[in-house]
Amino acid sequence: MYNRKNTNYKIKLCLILFVGLSSICWIDPLADRVREGNLLYNDGKYDEALDKYVDAQINSPSSFKGEETCLPQLGFNIANTQYKRGKYNEASQLFEKGIKSKNGEVKIKSSFNMGNAMYRQGKMKEALEYYKKAVDSVDDTQNEGGELDTLRNDAKYNYEYVKKKMKEEEQKQQSRDQKDQQQKDDKDKQDEKAEENKGEDKEKSQENKQQDKPENSQENTKNMKDKSQSQPEKDKQNQPSEQQSYPQDLKPMSKEEAEKLLEALNQSEKEARTMIKDTQHQQHKSVEKDW
Repeated sequence: MYNRKNTNYKIKLCLILFVGLSSICWIDPLADRVREGNLLYNDGKYDEALDKYVDAQINSPSSFKGEETCLPQLGFNIANTQYKRGKYNEASQLFEKGIKSKNGEVKIKSSFNMGNAMYRQGKMKEALEYYKKAVDSVDDTQNEGGELDTLRNDAKYNYEYVKKKMKEEEQKQQSRDQKDQQQKDDKDKQDEKAEENKGEDKEKSQENKQQDKPENSQENTKNMKDKSQSQPEKDKQNQPSEQQSYPQDLKPMSKEEAEKLLEALNQSEKEARTMIKDTQHQQHKSVEKDW
């Protein structure tokens, strides 16, 4: 594992701009545009630098023949400029062309920077693949020392750095998942407790209703009883008193008074019978006379 002394080191971009002019297809006017582009790039004027690089690429002799530019290094410079402009997708497409280049140095540096572009797009696994490809490409050249050896070490460091970031992100995700699960469990417990409390409240409410019902029943019974008792009293008040037809000071009859009353009743009966007989006798005589 490759380690650097500065633990705060972050992803390093290989920004060495190719300025070689030893090509038979390269002419001074185009070289001047590349040099101007490099100066603008170093000053952080990436939009202006991009214009110079694209102008040089369009006006290169090979472009007139419909072929790729005779300087793949120029495409690499354009890719770097797009990267600095935050156009990581466009930069990735150009770095991909550099990886397929027959120029070994362009291929290695394009693989390295392609890893950086993948990292910026959040494609961690792809970034690891391109860093490894850069390391393997340097090893295949059997280069000892120099710029490519430094690039190899940077690629190894970036590989370990991204791998560490992936592990940290995985741990953070696990922590978030655990937190979410804990919150879900707590909410489920709260809901369950709320349901239990709701059930208990319902039971208490039913018990209270059952307790209130006999008391109300007793009260209703009492009211009905009082009503039934009060109704006869009202009816009695509305009816005439039977005692008003009789003397208030009535006393028991003595024996003598009873005998006298009986004798008087017998005498009255005798007199009634005598009167009936006389009446019948008179009627009989009247019938005989008429006949």
